[in-house]
Amino acid sequence: MAIELELPVDVAELVPYLRDVLHGAAPVLLEDLIEQASAKIRCQFPAVDPLTTLRRALN
Repeated sequence: MAIELELPVDVAELVPYLRDVLHGAAPVLLEDLIEQASAKIRCQFPAVDPLTTLRRALN
């Protein structure tokens, strides 16, 4: 079972979107979702630090 992340267009919606997805995901999917998010954030929002963004979403 795989989920394909579709990041929002607006960077202001990124943390809330990731928070909803990551907190609602089955534990077995978290590693894949975090890897996807990290790669997609780098491509779609090059000025945004993926690690900081993911930490905010997971807190």
